[in-house]
Amino acid sequence: MNSLVAMAGCWTSVMAILLGFLVMVVAATQVSHAPAISHWGETLPTVTIPSALRGSVSPVDGSVMATRFATAIARGAIFPATTAAFCRDARLMCEEDVNISPYTSGASIVGEKGTSRALGIKTINDFQFDFFLEDYLVKGAKMNLVENLHDPIPRRAFLPKEVADTLPPLTTSNLPKLMQTFNIGENTKMATIMGTATYLCENPPLPGEDRACPTSVEAMAEFVSFQLGREVKLLATRGAPEAAPVIKKPVTVVDFSKGSLDEGKKIVICHNLMFPSQLYYCHQVTGTKVVQASLAAADGSTIHGVAICHLDTNMWASEHPAFAALKIPRGAEACHWTAQNDMIWVTTHQ
Repeated sequence: MNSLVAMAGCWTSVMAILLGFLVMVVAATQVSHAPAISHWGETLPTVTIPSALRGSVSPVDGSVMATRFATAIARGAIFPATTAAFCRDARLMCEEDVNISPYTSGASIVGEKGTSRALGIKTINDFQFDFFLEDYLVKGAKMNLVENLHDPIPRRAFLPKEVADTLPPLTTSNLPKLMQTFNIGENTKMATIMGTATYLCENPPLPGEDRACPTSVEAMAEFVSFQLGREVKLLATRGAPEAAPVIKKPVTVVDFSKGSLDEGKKIVICHNLMFPSQLYYCHQVTGTKVVQASLAAADGSTIHGVAICHLDTNMWASEHPAFAALKIPRGAEACHWTAQNDMIWVTTHQ
């Protein structure tokens, strides 16, 4: 009898494992056939969708739930229970008490109806920390990085395109509607985060730049394709720690390559922004070149860092943090590393 019970328990465990495996297979199959993946292949046929973006494809892409939620947004008939179910199944982060530096650190400015944004954040540059000069890149040199290029923003999924297209534009005037959509209350930490994101996304780009804040995989592909054409490749920092290092120690430059692109060639930089759904701030810039380096961390790991060197900073605001950090005048060349989940798109067409 005992042997039969043990055998039954063993089969139960095996069936549970098989069931879990089948669930993962079905989920992976659904993502691989998601409309977002197909759209990516049609828009950028020469580049396979990066794993980071594939992992951010909405699990409800092309589903009845997405259609119903988009319809509810269009009708203005969104209820907390509806949003809660959608946030859960769509793998969003609709939590009000989210503490992610630098969004919720320091003072905030209160706007209409109690909404606010972080006061110190005026442009996307205020999220850049690790500035350096090209001359700093010497084998064996030590460099101090704030968090070893760790990205503190939690992983979330993009919105399905039909939901993203139904949202009002990401502007501060539309912030109350956006907060209602994700069931975010006034004077909460997430309200401040959303206020900062909308403030950044509505600001006009610098002269000669172009900008977009894609909320769907399709929008990301379309912006990159429009700016650079269909033949592109992705450069991104790899090997950064999953959590900010507890002990702050310099990294060591092991190897590097300077000017891997022709100086001045147009590129697209996409910065990861916090929002209930996955959101990027993408801007096309010229007068830049990309620098890559292998950086040895104190814990024995190696970070493959990708950096942008801006060759002419005359158009930057005089209070840009790079000038103070590097003690250089406006107009001088300045470089900064990109965090793990940022993306740099370059053309492969010569």
